[in-house]
Amino acid sequence: MMNRKKKYYLCLAFISFIVIAGIGTYLFIDSRNSRQEMDELASMAYSSLEQSDDAMEDSSAASSSDIDLNDSNTLASEATSEATIEETSEQTSNTSNIDIVSLQNVNPDIFAWINIPGTLIDYPIVQHPTDDTYYLSHGPEGMNSSHGCPFIESCDSISLQDFNTVVYGHNMNDGSMFAGLHKFEDKDFLESHREITISTADHEMSYRIFAAVMYSDTYIPYYYDDSVEADRLAFLDSLSTDCVSSRSIILDDEKVGADDHIITLSTCDRKLRDNRFIVVAVLKKIDGVDV
Repeated sequence: MMNRKKKYYLCLAFISFIVIAGIGTYLFIDSRNSRQEMDELASMAYSSLEQSDDAMEDSSAASSSDIDLNDSNTLASEATSEATIEETSEQTSNTSNIDIVSLQNVNPDIFAWINIPGTLIDYPIVQHPTDDTYYLSHGPEGMNSSHGCPFIESCDSISLQDFNTVVYGHNMNDGSMFAGLHKFEDKDFLESHREITISTADHEMSYRIFAAVMYSDTYIPYYYDDSVEADRLAFLDSLSTDCVSSRSIILDDEKVGADDHIITLSTCDRKLRDNRFIVVAVLKKIDGVDV
């Protein structure tokens, strides 16, 4: 009888080991594949910026080699070069430094790129045309992935000009996707890392964070209608009322109103499963120009 029990427990332990090892292997491979996928897209997204920097360096080197210090036209040439640089800057100031067009050749659902300094958040943002839940379980290239990809729902515009655009992302154990949002629970970190950049094919938008809130599970796009001013104001008020105050920070140096454009970055919390942690930022600049 004892031998039979011993064999049973040994068999159960072996099966448990196999299951745990299998799950661990799957999670490792899934995390690795997601990281590789994002690295490849990041390389593609920033390639135009790198090429532009290289071209400027080559142009600068060529210009320097052509200068004759004894030439009376040197000062005039320098002035012309500066004017050309200023003109080029003006021509490119209304375009994004991220190559969204190339990313859209990989997946047309990619419409923007988000970067938050001080975190690992440096990812494409997608919007599926028919299925708002698709990118909960698919990466930015459409492959099955538990990491998913930051996304907005079809109720929000890819122009990011709604009052409140909600961007969702997973809180992954490996620190990827929107896990980095939880860094903003630390007030010192929040106060020193308030800038968010979102680039589209046409524009580069700069946002300033004003709230990091352990929010309720209220479905924001359904509960608050962006087309109604009272709802816009109600959402802003809810940041200080519909929350876990001990894990929420609202900075009072940004006066955000119903006519502003904001983004709400939303992820889950490992302890408070019925809550969402959100980081909210207001649009400050488009292509370097104040709005």
